[in-house]
Amino acid sequence: MRVIAKKNHAENLLRGNKEIVSEVTKKLLKLTTNNFVERPWGGMSIRRFKGLCPLPDQFVVNGMGLGESFELSAWDEDGESKMYPSILRFADGSEVPLSELLRVRAEEILGDEFIESYGKAFPLLIKTLDIKELLSIQGHPTGNTELYIIIDAEPGATLRIGFREDINLKQLETKLQKGRLQQEALLKKLEPMISSLDLQKVLQSWISDREAPFSNLINGPDIQNIEVWLSVEELLIELKSVYWHVLDKMNVIPVKSGQVIYNANPQRLLDQTGKLVTAEAHALGNPENKEILALEIRRPGPTYRAWDNVRFPVRDLDISSALEVLNLQRTDASEFIVIPKKVNDRPGTFCSLDNDIFCVEHLRPNRKKPVLVPKMPPHFLYVIYGHARFIDINDVEIGILQQGESAIVPKALGPYHVESIEPETEIIKVNLPVGV
Repeated sequence: MRVIAKKNHAENLLRGNKEIVSEVTKKLLKLTTNNFVERPWGGMSIRRFKGLCPLPDQFVVNGMGLGESFELSAWDEDGESKMYPSILRFADGSEVPLSELLRVRAEEILGDEFIESYGKAFPLLIKTLDIKELLSIQGHPTGNTELYIIIDAEPGATLRIGFREDINLKQLETKLQKGRLQQEALLKKLEPMISSLDLQKVLQSWISDREAPFSNLINGPDIQNIEVWLSVEELLIELKSVYWHVLDKMNVIPVKSGQVIYNANPQRLLDQTGKLVTAEAHALGNPENKEILALEIRRPGPTYRAWDNVRFPVRDLDISSALEVLNLQRTDASEFIVIPKKVNDRPGTFCSLDNDIFCVEHLRPNRKKPVLVPKMPPHFLYVIYGHARFIDINDVEIGILQQGESAIVPKALGPYHVESIEPETEIIKVNLPVGV
């Protein structure tokens, strides 16, 4: 009898070992939890949320927190997805990038119908965001909407989506371009005596405090060569004015744990213009640095940075590209708030969004009553709170996930039940429309 080598599931899967392929695809395909990317705006709460070892000295070492964890990233046509691919980890400890496995085993994992719709890849980009500072003001191409599920937030935390008044394209474009030139001029004058990273530390608290006078800045403990700073007073005051001018044009949305926000053009505007839907201008985070932990769900695609809120070191801007795709008509904050609705005939299941871009459901089992998930195409699971066990219809365990963990459900699975191991368990399920 031939002995099957099982010590490396990843290698056997890539080679097409039928027994291993059959064994692995009968369970949840669990993704690693630490696919972290450092960002200048990031925090460190994401490690605590995922139950991983904190690194309290990280800010001291490199000035950046862990802004993002790429949970589902398997679309190599997108540069960001390709750079930070999701990794599958098997019971034997072996690992393989999800995108690499799908290239050779898509038929067994995704199935023909899914492949016909999307190819041998999974065109979702799902991240856990840890937002400690204000992000840039951004836009995305047509069809790239975003849904945010707020996991946790400091009291008073906010984010900004959409413009709260009609915007003159030319005026805004001119202001942003001038602001970037002023930022570069400031850096040129100050860089010989202060690094870009230190400049960010010095300016951030002053520029984000609307009422703080210039004297507060130059009298700070980190200011040297006051004469040089006095020579750029006008530049700094103008940059602060642009910073607040742009933010004040946007809707401010207070956030709290459990809230769902869908960043997409309001339907009333789409009906008026006949345009296809896309994301509104958005700046996640807030000037007060109130931390937000959120799950972001979107399709892969470019991000156009319109304005970086006077951040140093300076990053590339795509002002014209961003303004070309953004809606500049007035919106209201209430148009982006989503209340999950009960799904008929599926107790414990609530739906936040179901359209031709993606579907997002909330599975909320309790100790007495599991949640049934019917047979459906491959999809993504993420435990946002608690601890859950997944059982197939033959009462066989197909996986366990705890808070901050995620998995792909392959085509062979389903229907299945979700049981809570801990009270207040909630699992986010995301799937794509297939065969439509």
